[in-house]
Amino acid sequence: MILARPRRALLLGGAALLAAPAVRAQSRGTLRVGLGPQQPTQADTRRVWEPLYRRVAERMALSLSINVANDWAGIATAIVNEQIDIAQMGPWGYILAHVNGGARIVNTMLVNGIPTYKAIIVGRPNIEITSFPDGARGMSMQMLDRGSTSGWLVPTHFLRGRGIEPQNFFGRYAEGASAAAAQMATVNGQVDLATGWDTHRNTMIRNGTITATSNRVVWESEPLPNECVVVRRGMDDATAQRVSAIFAELTPTELESLPWPYTGFVPATHEPYRGLEKMGRDLGVLRG
Repeated sequence: MILARPRRALLLGGAALLAAPAVRAQSRGTLRVGLGPQQPTQADTRRVWEPLYRRVAERMALSLSINVANDWAGIATAIVNEQIDIAQMGPWGYILAHVNGGARIVNTMLVNGIPTYKAIIVGRPNIEITSFPDGARGMSMQMLDRGSTSGWLVPTHFLRGRGIEPQNFFGRYAEGASAAAAQMATVNGQVDLATGWDTHRNTMIRNGTITATSNRVVWESEPLPNECVVVRRGMDDATAQRVSAIFAELTPTELESLPWPYTGFVPATHEPYRGLEKMGRDLGVLRG
């Protein structure tokens, strides 16, 4: 999906569904998990993360049901509507779910041992920009969906903070591509610029999908709080605390199943994510 037609992300004024049929009512004895589109395909996401969540469900003496969302906003809506019990989601998706539906963070994910990552904007490999963003006027830009932290919220806030309205500043502008498609669009020269995040790009490089010179990083953000594990509003405190402890106490052997470069989980509070919440309010997409 390249230069996809702009679409409204759920919780921001539209509606979306999980990729797999959502469980409408909680099945007794079932842990319902929702995952965002972290890997290149929904099947890849399920394959990579199911072993971990099966261990979590077993420790809670529950069976497991996993749904993979089409986009980051979709997973936020699913947990707001309590279609799922636990969501592994991006920071902005968590903010949306927290503000709009009372979802609660229980853990932050670690990447190479640290709880932060960076939003990036990449360009085609031969792009010439003396300074960003001024030197990018008139170029084509592909952003991710509006539920993405690094793919929409952070770069949009950065640009508007400099008096730039992205839809007017770039020659062609679109939202809604997957992270992998956006990266490949710059590699193939289909677009000049695309948003993303460093962890994802580094994974594509490590997997051999692209090389470090296939495209070029033209901008990166300050460190942002990592992806997180979030529980639905109606989960009782004791169960939420139990979920947090299970993730934090996973053994080194159990953590070996995590995809590179994820290395673990730490208990979390809302505090590190307040800066992202402020960005959402600055942009007018969070109210109340």
